[in-house]
Amino acid sequence: CASPSKEEELTPLEEHDLPLNTHKIHVQNTDTMSTLMNRQMILSAAVALVLSNSVCSAFIGNSQRFAFGFSAEKQQSCLSAFTDGEGVSRSISVDKSNRSNISKQTLPPESLSNGGKITMVGSGPGDPDLLTVAAYKIITDPNVLVISDRLVSKEILDLIQGEYKVARKLPGCAEAAQEEIYGWCKDGLDAGKHVIRLKIGDPFVFGRGGEEVLKFRGFGVEPKVIPGVSAAFSAPLLGAIPVTHRGVSNQVVMCTGYGRNGTSPDLIQYHREQTIVFLMAVGRLRELCQRLIDMAGYPSKTPVGIIQNAGCPTQRTVVGNMETIADLAEEYNVKAPSTIVVGEVVNVLLEGDCETGEQVVGLIQNMTAPVG
Repeated sequence: CASPSKEEELTPLEEHDLPLNTHKIHVQNTDTMSTLMNRQMILSAAVALVLSNSVCSAFIGNSQRFAFGFSAEKQQSCLSAFTDGEGVSRSISVDKSNRSNISKQTLPPESLSNGGKITMVGSGPGDPDLLTVAAYKIITDPNVLVISDRLVSKEILDLIQGEYKVARKLPGCAEAAQEEIYGWCKDGLDAGKHVIRLKIGDPFVFGRGGEEVLKFRGFGVEPKVIPGVSAAFSAPLLGAIPVTHRGVSNQVVMCTGYGRNGTSPDLIQYHREQTIVFLMAVGRLRELCQRLIDMAGYPSKTPVGIIQNAGCPTQRTVVGNMETIADLAEEYNVKAPSTIVVGEVVNVLLEGDCETGEQVVGLIQNMTAPVG
């Protein structure tokens, strides 16, 4: 703020008139434009002070323009704006009691009295090089117990130095397998171990991460979370499909193929410049495509791409359209984990047929094919 001129020096205030956490702002009042600008500066500075539980008075010349106060007892802040007279033209009261409601939650400790604790780790799409540094460090610790999902890649499981268990969460028995996972985690905690709950992609992108946090809190422990690279964005690019492209797609929607209790989630209506990325949907691909055509207005020729085992030596990419992709997936025996991309972006980076110029369909990328 500008310095006051000698003519505008404030009358000194007695020390006992100011609380210990009081801040005083003074601005030189030179002309109309600078006054308006200075008032904005005052307001910005004073708001910052009051949010830190300070008392603030702001002056332009000898006139008090703003006054801030904070009540510790009522957890409230008050802003009063003064006119050139003595009256208050406007007053705003802010309730700060709920500002940090998360910190006031009664959460369980991060470790039990016996030392048992749990960390939820995202393993990314499957390539060990796409693990975060934190994830790599913790799964290679020989002293931890790793509880892994079935879809975590073999290449990542091979990095584990200590004990690990893999849940066989196959279609039709997912709930039973989930309960088995909870049982293994509980046993590890009771034994005082550091349990690593290893999940594919990011644990909180259609990975039941939130549900598991609540379950672990029921065990009396607050889990630590190490995010992972989500397959929703990394898998398409590994298959040469960007999820956005200027002039082609300006919005991305992430969906799961299976809602709670096996239901089908609501579908987003068709928009030409929109990309939809489906996770965990390859098992109902035919039904999904038909519903997109019948219920969401998608043209039957809308491009569709599937990336299986993204980032792994066994990665494969299959492309087609709404009418053909289900048959192609059956022909090439596409399995989970697979990421499905719907929209015009599927063909953006893929070269067409040299003779006809048409987009190539079928298996266009097969990492398992022999080099020769």
